[in-house]
Amino acid sequence: MFSFENCLFIEGEDEIRAHFEGENETLLIAGKGFDPRATKGLECIQNVVKQLSVCIIDYEDKGIRENKLHESRSEENMKRIEQICKNKKLFYRKVPQYSKQNSSKVLVISESVREAFNGESIQQYKNIIIDISAMPRAVVFSLIKRVLKIKSECQKVYIVVCENSEWDEKINPVIVEESAEYLQGFNTFSMSQDNSIEQTIWIPMLGMNEENAFQIIYNFLDPVEICPVVPFPSTDIHRGEAILRSYGEELFRVHNIDKRNIIYVPENHPVLIYQKLYDTVRYYEKALAREVHSGNGYKYAFSSQSSKLIDLGMLLAILCLEEQSIKVGIVVVENQGYSSNEEYSEKNNKMYCLCINDEIFGW
Repeated sequence: MFSFENCLFIEGEDEIRAHFEGENETLLIAGKGFDPRATKGLECIQNVVKQLSVCIIDYEDKGIRENKLHESRSEENMKRIEQICKNKKLFYRKVPQYSKQNSSKVLVISESVREAFNGESIQQYKNIIIDISAMPRAVVFSLIKRVLKIKSECQKVYIVVCENSEWDEKINPVIVEESAEYLQGFNTFSMSQDNSIEQTIWIPMLGMNEENAFQIIYNFLDPVEICPVVPFPSTDIHRGEAILRSYGEELFRVHNIDKRNIIYVPENHPVLIYQKLYDTVRYYEKALAREVHSGNGYKYAFSSQSSKLIDLGMLLAILCLEEQSIKVGIVVVENQGYSSNEEYSEKNNKMYCLCINDEIFGW
């Protein structure tokens, strides 16, 4: 059974290096893409881990083909990775997010991750580090869940992320097909709207420049209640306020959301985020117990347009709620790429590492 209350959370490159100093039999999994942070996890630990293997997953970054700047950045990232790994084991895995079926595309990331990774493929490693800094959300969620499922009791799983909220706000998603769907592999078999009469409570992680995605997901879910999640406290003390202002029309005038429904979570601490979201759903379950017994069922849909650390806290909550047979799911919107011609600055980077402890072993 998953339990994340006792996870070790490390902040800062120096602290992360100190933790991995002298480690052997370590696998780092990172994503191939244009984001300048794609190499940061590898750069952080390259000189302190004695035996390091690196797996680069190719999820067919759609931002590359349509944008020459993205293509150039992606090539630079791969050259940097290959340079670092000259004396290390480097290998690749194809993990496509979508598959063409007839004239439409189908989200297959869960199946792709399952085919790319099994217990045998990771059994020789004592430590498994997943750098999610440059991965799409659907890939992040599917990959972490898969690794936690197939790892042995003696293996430790670490999630590394390089956060830079100022850079995130300069990357604008390009949405062409205005459609949303549940991410497979997260209890979605029981969340089909066609076969379920249960009402939906929506818990969206709000972020900047994602108002379009918010409306698409709302139309898809048609929820009876919305509990928006806003980062506070935050590195930028005004970020939470700016997010609420950008969604203000939709939240408070169109959907008439009670301000008491807003969930404030600390931006840079996934364990506290997990606890807050988990407690929120458990509170709803208790409050709605009478209605459930009378035949009115509820399910909980999560979505994220926020930071990777908030994504991670959300995922931990979902994994725990799933094990308690609570109907939860993740809703995603397909992006056709990302628009950003801004210069990247490393000065706002900060490294974090979450050491997941499922209470089978101690730290």
